[in-house]
Amino acid sequence: MQHLKQYRQALPPLWLLVFVSGLGPISMNGVLPANNAIMSDLIASQGQIQLLLTVYLLCTLLAQPLVGNWADRYGRRPVSIYGLLVFAAGSALATVAPNMELLLLGRALQGAGSAVCMGVPRTIVRDVYPRDKAASVIGYLTTAMMVVPMVGPALCGWITDATSWRWVHAMLCVLGLLAAFGAWRTQHETRPPRPEGEAAVGFMSASRTLFSTPGFLGYSLLLCGSVGLYFSFLSSAPYIMMNLRGHSASSYGAWFAMTAIGYISGNLLAGRFSSRMGTTRMLTIGVALAVFGVIAFWALSGVQHPLGLFIPMLIVAMSNGMSIPNVNAAALGLVPQLAGNASGVLGVAYLGMGVLLTLALGALLSESAFPMYLAMTICAFIALYGLKRVRDAGE
Repeated sequence: MQHLKQYRQALPPLWLLVFVSGLGPISMNGVLPANNAIMSDLIASQGQIQLLLTVYLLCTLLAQPLVGNWADRYGRRPVSIYGLLVFAAGSALATVAPNMELLLLGRALQGAGSAVCMGVPRTIVRDVYPRDKAASVIGYLTTAMMVVPMVGPALCGWITDATSWRWVHAMLCVLGLLAAFGAWRTQHETRPPRPEGEAAVGFMSASRTLFSTPGFLGYSLLLCGSVGLYFSFLSSAPYIMMNLRGHSASSYGAWFAMTAIGYISGNLLAGRFSSRMGTTRMLTIGVALAVFGVIAFWALSGVQHPLGLFIPMLIVAMSNGMSIPNVNAAALGLVPQLAGNASGVLGVAYLGMGVLLTLALGALLSESAFPMYLAMTICAFIALYGLKRVRDAGE
């Protein structure tokens, strides 16, 4: 108990970690209900609108290795503050953008700044907790964090319908500035001290060390497959709901809450049982749920009601809520001195999957949801193979 009390005292304020973590999901999927309004206002094509998500993900991907390496080199606190300021600047530019080119630049800055939101809070938790306890804490952290994307798409859809899509980005700018101020005022440093005389490790050298560590490749593949399911849905569902099935932005935002409910349920299970059951068993259950969710997508593919999409996605999201906290806790703890770099490597891997999927599905989606179902099936097989590699490594 004294050991855990010491860990809790070292953790920065939980509200700050939740706040920073929530900015990533809301800036990624909260703006999607505004797509049709942007298309009309800026006279943009569907392909250009698809780039709003792709550019965001690509810039987050490119920033991940820098953020991870700098977090190990310079510390978690300064990287958090500067990254959040970049995020706020991108949101401000998107708010006033008069054309698609400047809006895409604003989204690029948002994506680069949000790399902090995706990796640093979990790295901080892994700094101060042992593996199984970290999985539980990350599970509870993301449970609280997912309240934001649960209401985010609905709120942003309502803002778009009631006022303008620009107010969505103005809100994100204010939130980014508040998070940066909170990090400056309350976040203290948790980076493990570097042994005296040891030089800072570059990202490529750290990557070689990590991938030579048993289990890390398996965790990376498992994470890619799991989040690939989410990205397949995220990049396809707005088009399927609004263009193919004729639902409004507000309707999409409201139904999207089912995804967050599923993820929160999985997070609660991870928080409750990871310390007792261990990460590998929780990952096995999570991947089994993902496979079941993909089967449900195919079984309900002929159902035109939104439930035909969102019931299977609730199952998939629950599997991600169980798996992702355990993957992060295990992978980031394999080499504790490289936790920030490990977060960057994982970020590059799963965001690379996201960029690939959004580009492919943006090109393939037309009159049918079949490309989404096929992409999700491939991602489920990747997750299964990653789990096999983890189990073979004895993790």
